[in-house]
Amino acid sequence: MATKVIYNARSISRPESQEEDIPPWNVPRLSDRSADESYKLFSKVQVADPTPEEARRIRNKLLWRVLPFLCVGYHLMYVDKQTLGSSAILGILEDAHLDANQYNWLSSIFYFGYMVAELPQNWALQRFPVGKWLAGNLIVWGGITLLHIPCNNFASLFVVRFLLGLSEACIVPAFLLSMSMFFTYQEQAVMMSVMWSIGNSSPITSGFLSYGVLWIETGPFHPWKWLMVITGVITIIFGLLVFFFYPDSPLHAKFLTPEERAQAVLRIKGNNSGIEQKQFKKHQFTEAIKDPKTWLFALHAWSQEMGNGINNQTSLIINSFGFTVFQTTLLSTVSGVIAFFTLSAAAIALHWTKKSRAWISLVAYIPAVISSILLLTLPWSNRWGLIVGVWLRYTTGVPYAVVMVWAANASAGHTKKTAVIALYHIGYGLGNIISPQLFQPRWKPRYKPTWIILLIVAAILPSIIIITLRLYLHRENKRRDKLEAESLVADNGIVETTNGDGTTMTRMVDNNQLDLTDRENLKL
Repeated sequence: MATKVIYNARSISRPESQEEDIPPWNVPRLSDRSADESYKLFSKVQVADPTPEEARRIRNKLLWRVLPFLCVGYHLMYVDKQTLGSSAILGILEDAHLDANQYNWLSSIFYFGYMVAELPQNWALQRFPVGKWLAGNLIVWGGITLLHIPCNNFASLFVVRFLLGLSEACIVPAFLLSMSMFFTYQEQAVMMSVMWSIGNSSPITSGFLSYGVLWIETGPFHPWKWLMVITGVITIIFGLLVFFFYPDSPLHAKFLTPEERAQAVLRIKGNNSGIEQKQFKKHQFTEAIKDPKTWLFALHAWSQEMGNGINNQTSLIINSFGFTVFQTTLLSTVSGVIAFFTLSAAAIALHWTKKSRAWISLVAYIPAVISSILLLTLPWSNRWGLIVGVWLRYTTGVPYAVVMVWAANASAGHTKKTAVIALYHIGYGLGNIISPQLFQPRWKPRYKPTWIILLIVAAILPSIIIITLRLYLHRENKRRDKLEAESLVADNGIVETTNGDGTTMTRMVDNNQLDLTDRENLKL
């Protein structure tokens, strides 16, 4: 066991010949190539911890330069994903000669592409600048959205939807990595709910866009094609803005001075997880695979997303209740309003409370349970009661957003964190592949088997997983607290640098600069 180092010696540097002077404690030791990227910054810039005023000023700078990109990005991502669902009542079914099963498969194939690309995309996010790689994928995403327009059959749309999934696999992981570099865990929990509220309010934008393009009459260039033009072009423009103005990390934030960059890193040292490391570390990947909580988080993503197939079905379901196309486009916006307000409430609750992520997520599943009960029991004549049942499913954006950032926060070591995020989104992709298939034509119009499956698999099961995670992590935290109370947790470690003449320099640094995993750094 490591003994607690009771001083901060970032500036200590001694030749190997003097290593006997360094305290002989069993502290972490690694080469400078394996250290966190922040180690390089602190090797050049020595600053004190920021004062509360300085920390607040730096945080506000970061919020103004990072949060708007994240919010707009989330919103555009969801608007783009919902173009297929919106197009279903705007003419794409007729133009591409699609039946119900083919339409369901166009929803599923998107997530096949998503799953195939998830691990390679996360590998690329570790190897390349996050902002630049994100920008490239956004531009490709917008271009592929435009490729929907010439498609006139199932096969061509099948290919385009698969390619769209390949590019989207980067978006959310990139946002998660960015937040972990710039903000504290408490700030991330609040920000994720804020961003998700804006992202999940996308049915408002989609609904009004759909309503607007219905009035455009351009012969064979039908309204759904105009929807693709608008969303695709906006996404490309946004991608270009990300490329030129979005910071890759605090270490490369041009709007901060070198001293402010160092203080931005020190401001979040309570995360105990470093900033980034461009070297792939096999042992961290292996640790992620063997860690039980990795699979609990991935299982939650899968089960929770089993209900996500309703996103591309909402317009069709509301239309089946007897509403006109114009009424349907406007009524579909209500789901976005519900998502916005529930996620905003979650953000407020997370801001004012501590250690409440599990309980907030569980509360959000209660309306999802009520949703299935209403859709199973109300008579078909009660169309307003049934539409309320559909709307209530949209509260589940809360646990998705909260648990996703929880998974990222509970994992440290850059390779491990990216692996955990990738596996979480593989679970997300698998759930979204299966969920559209729950809306089988033979179950129309009531879809009773669908609502039963969503009740059990997409509401009750994820609630059980959240409770299990809460108990598991609570027990682990108590174990770590006990070790720290007994002074058995190291705060610092050693970085070794080999000079050109063959001598080795050693430097004692804070654990945050060592790119340690959450199992290696018990301060997490």
